[in-house]
Amino acid sequence: MYPDLSLRENVTHGTRECPLRTMHFQAGEGTPYPDHFFVKRHWHEYVEFILITKGTYLFEINLENQILEEGDICMLNSGEPHEITGQGRAAMHEVVLFDPRILDFSYGDQWQQEYMEPFLKKALVIQNVLHPRQKGYGEIRSAFERLMDRGLSRESGWYISCKLSLLEIFYKFTEHQLFFPAGDVISPSSSRKIKRYKEIVSFMEEHYQDSLSLPQLGEQFGCNSQYLCRFFREIAGVSPVQYLIGYRIERACQLLERSSQPVTDVALECGFENISYFIRKFRELRGCTPSEYRKAGDHGRHSPRTPIAEAKNISQ
Repeated sequence: MYPDLSLRENVTHGTRECPLRTMHFQAGEGTPYPDHFFVKRHWHEYVEFILITKGTYLFEINLENQILEEGDICMLNSGEPHEITGQGRAAMHEVVLFDPRILDFSYGDQWQQEYMEPFLKKALVIQNVLHPRQKGYGEIRSAFERLMDRGLSRESGWYISCKLSLLEIFYKFTEHQLFFPAGDVISPSSSRKIKRYKEIVSFMEEHYQDSLSLPQLGEQFGCNSQYLCRFFREIAGVSPVQYLIGYRIERACQLLERSSQPVTDVALECGFENISYFIRKFRELRGCTPSEYRKAGDHGRHSPRTPIAEAKNISQ
């Protein structure tokens, strides 16, 4: 499958004053996910907590797969690549996203020095999955649910209350030894692999309007084009060139939706020098021409990369 939108999620969750967001997601008829919930692999600097309230999900975290079931809590550290696939329509989950810097304190007490500072520097990471039978689960889930209730209600003082619940959750992480040195969780070789992959994706997304070839990408990353293609395809399932085309088409979709620019100008702005090639690739990936896509208007399109825009009961 071709990726949609940026793997580096650039959505701002909450506001500068209250950088925290709570969300409820549900799959099934009448939702943005009629067949199953799906978010393609991406990463962001926010920390994300996910409680599975119904059904089963396949999670890919740091390029490794695991099944999560009802009651499981997933905790995604800042910058960790992840992909989420609901197994069927009967799937529901709750999400809290927050800027980890809200847990930073200027006074360097024991808590700050032993836990928060290493966590913010990504030297310490949280255990990714907590199952119902594990130690500390009940206390952490209770704090999570209180946070969700206040975040979704947005009653007076909701943000401070949510922040206090976060501090309680992080205290439970320390009490039940759910913090680990980053090097103990991801091997150096896997860490290098993820880092290189993210660098390649970031470079292509930053330069998608430029003329980029596979040899040029190989030169940029100090390897031959064959190795680069094999490395990227192993992780992404498509070649770097295929990924780049898919990303350009997604950017073109955004321009078609949000502007009245001629199709030719949209193609050029998105890195396509040949309009016929642009239309052909657009039809391959979207099932229609750019003009047909624009005429269709808002017909339930949504991006698996940015579910926030489509979520129910969102706290903004």
